[in-house]
Amino acid sequence: MTRARCLADDERGAAVIMALLVMVLLATIGAALVTLTMTEVLIASSHRHGLEAANGAEAALERAFGDLATMPDWSPALAAPPGNAVATFSDTATVATVPDGRRLDLAALTAERQRESDVVEGPGVFGADAPQWRLFGHTSSERLYGRSDDPPLYLVVWVADDGWDGDGATDRDANGTIVVYAQAFGTRGARRAAQASIRRSGDGALELRTWQRAK
Repeated sequence: MTRARCLADDERGAAVIMALLVMVLLATIGAALVTLTMTEVLIASSHRHGLEAANGAEAALERAFGDLATMPDWSPALAAPPGNAVATFSDTATVATVPDGRRLDLAALTAERQRESDVVEGPGVFGADAPQWRLFGHTSSERLYGRSDDPPLYLVVWVADDGWDGDGATDRDANGTIVVYAQAFGTRGARRAAQASIRRSGDGALELRTWQRAK
């Protein structure tokens, strides 16, 4: 009886250990599935916010085109601040707040835009005609669109003389062609940009020369 009882106890102990191992295995699998699901949700959310910001940057470009189309001469927009002409949609902020709480120093952003531009189209490429970026417009997407149901974004637009006119003056448009660059800042750190060059055709209408999503 004693030997039989010992064997039964051993079997029950082994069964308990196996049950514990199965429970640990199932818990591990469950935790991995939860982690995988959360990661996929975060990736999908990041992609969505990035797409919203990219669309916002392109919408800001189009809105800037509307203001530029009403200007008979783009040189005032290319003048050195604070005397440069700005878009009708510009707010008065010098430091803006992004929907996710980030603070944007617009002067610092303009300096960053200039540094990035100088790397690919600076004086080493265009000499005295290297683009000098001027802050043209900045506002929230709600204020720009007049709707509160769109994804919350903060939009910033710069303009610069193109480097091909050869007049050696970055504050004057000599060939009816300028470059427009827009950035959109959204939630969860989303930040996207778009750039286009436009020119004025013979009848005064705007003509799109290039358009691209940028860094």
